[in-house]
Amino acid sequence: MMTTTNLKIKSAMSLSGKGLLIAATVACQCGLAHAAGDVFQPINNVFTTLLQFMTGTFATTAATIACAAVGYMALTSRIPWAWCFSIIVGIAFIFGGAQLVQSMSAGLSG
Repeated sequence: MMTTTNLKIKSAMSLSGKGLLIAATVACQCGLAHAAGDVFQPINNVFTTLLQFMTGTFATTAATIACAAVGYMALTSRIPWAWCFSIIVGIAFIFGGAQLVQSMSAGLSG
């Protein structure tokens, strides 16, 4: 008869063994991931086009108008200041998202 301590130890050993197996499998597939880069090129093109649209001239004009309209509405107490703040933060994330991701990935690789 197994006690609960023995079951916990056996479960932990089984879990660590599975984790080691998964880590070894992922490490062996690095070459395959680099070879599959060309497969995802059309998806990359779509997202690049979307990024250019979201940060281009049209988006800059729309964000400027939105900031002015939201600022005026908040100033005249037609919307809460919290909504105004969340809209401005959202615009900042849209236009600063590429730099944010780039700096985070540079910090992870360095």
